[in-house]
Amino acid sequence: MITTSARRIAAVLAACLLAVLPATHASAAAPGAGGTGRTTFGVQPSAAKKPDTRPNFSYGATPGARVTDHLAVFNYGKKPLTLRVYAQDAFTTDDSGFDLFAAKHRPTDVGSWIEVGKSRVKVPARSRVIVPFTLSIPPKATPGDHVGGIVASLAATTTDKKGDRVAVDQRVGARVYLRVAGELTPRLAVENLRTVYHGTANPFGTGSATVTYTLRNTGNVRLAAHQTVRVRDGLGGTAKTAKLRDVPELLPGDAIHVSTSATGVRPAFRDTTTVTVDPEPVRGDIKHRILPRVTRTAAFTAVPWALLALVLMLAAIVVLVVIRRRRRRNSQAVAVRSPRATSGAKQAVGLTAVLLATGALLAGTPTDARAATGGMLAVTPAKGTDTEPITLTAEAPCPAKTVNVIARVKGAGFPRDGQIVVGNAPLSTYAKAPGGGLAIPLIYTMKDYANIAGFTDLRGTYTFTVSCLKGAFDPTSLKDFTGSLDFERKNAYRDGTEVALPKAAEDTSGGAPATGAPATGATAAPAPEQQGQPNGLPVPAETRSGSAPAGSAPLDAARAGAAEDSTGSSLTAWAVSGFGVCLLALVAGVALWVRGRRAGAERPDTGE
Repeated sequence: MITTSARRIAAVLAACLLAVLPATHASAAAPGAGGTGRTTFGVQPSAAKKPDTRPNFSYGATPGARVTDHLAVFNYGKKPLTLRVYAQDAFTTDDSGFDLFAAKHRPTDVGSWIEVGKSRVKVPARSRVIVPFTLSIPPKATPGDHVGGIVASLAATTTDKKGDRVAVDQRVGARVYLRVAGELTPRLAVENLRTVYHGTANPFGTGSATVTYTLRNTGNVRLAAHQTVRVRDGLGGTAKTAKLRDVPELLPGDAIHVSTSATGVRPAFRDTTTVTVDPEPVRGDIKHRILPRVTRTAAFTAVPWALLALVLMLAAIVVLVVIRRRRRRNSQAVAVRSPRATSGAKQAVGLTAVLLATGALLAGTPTDARAATGGMLAVTPAKGTDTEPITLTAEAPCPAKTVNVIARVKGAGFPRDGQIVVGNAPLSTYAKAPGGGLAIPLIYTMKDYANIAGFTDLRGTYTFTVSCLKGAFDPTSLKDFTGSLDFERKNAYRDGTEVALPKAAEDTSGGAPATGAPATGATAAPAPEQQGQPNGLPVPAETRSGSAPAGSAPLDAARAGAAEDSTGSSLTAWAVSGFGVCLLALVAGVALWVRGRRAGAERPDTGE
């Protein structure tokens, strides 16, 4: 009776402890029990003598600092346990969860800075052991968040369903959040945006689409995020998109792959997908001063194959009916056709053949929707270092229908698609230079853009492209301006375009020339909100899937960028041309039928 009561009291106490520590306990099979017995162990932040109520280890320190703390290891089972205790780095799982690397992974961040007092501890039954540890921050530690954890691991052997013995490593850990003092850069990026259209058998119906992209934390602070996906067709309609759940926590440098679906997508040959991400502070963290919204737009091909097949079938039926009627009339006619009627029929058939041949020729010549390179850019100052501000000046103005402008840079180290250096901003944001061209000052230096892209060694030729866009959400470029700069030696460049721009009239009062570029020796102070982002921040870097070869010519780099959507543009051109051929064939058939009716009405009656 006494034994039964003691067991019940122990069970109640264990349940209370587990309720207090929901994030730091685990259930594991007892070693040597063959999976038949169960035991429970856990960890919790602790003081030197007893556990405390902290949910995790959270520190804010400067480089070179040293922190001493304690970890309590619990054994809720009936047998003593020998547990391994070690520190490890953390990572974000594919479903945006928090996890620690396995024991065989060699830590390189905060996990390598923690030294545990005891690597193995023996915990008596229904007891606890407090383990001290030391966190030593390197003098050269980078500012921002460093995340890891301290793990208690139990090695056990169990038997699977087939009777084979399997080694199992159960573990439970306490999170460690360390923020090193310095400049904080909260920033997210949307990469690898892809949309695949799924058609429908209904010629007048709508299909569906699958949208996938990668959300990456390119800053040095852990962030949460609110995501929105919008799919639009070429006629202005909006599809219904499944609502995405918010990301609770994304660690610096980590990325998650997001996939969602859209229904009611109208196939208008060229549809667009827009992803908007609003970064937010992680729950319990401070509210950061700058949280720039991230927007990424990409076009995709949605061809109405069912409608095209229907139109082609109707055209074929009309032509077949016309031919059969003419043959029937010819077989019933006794009198010889007049030369005029015969000539008219031949003309109709010839016209139809010419129209079909022209349509086929057009369908076999895919076109690219991108605008050809239309002008050159000058880099100011013409010579300088990677830490000096740069201004891009176009030799001519954008076309009259231009609404927005955007600029990219390509070259060794930057993404293959180029990195955005000037966000999608209204044309009126920038001043005009002499000659009517735009003068666009860059927010950051070349060294800053290299750091954002993840490298430090600038070498070879880097090409800038300023595109004059038809609209804020229309990626069609009406005209492109390209220019380049060459890094002939380390940290120093010169203008590689060498385009002659019109000179501004000098101010009689001795002021600087009235150009959009900053005067030599002066520091450009960009106006806030001029890049379409809060406080003038640029759009985050795109996918780093490769880099352009060093020393490539500016025009070659521009052509390489223009060839990105060649497959989609070619498919669209084929579909549009095929649709046009079908309509021409239909019109030609109707004309042939009308001409035949007129010829039959004018033919003299022979009395037979």
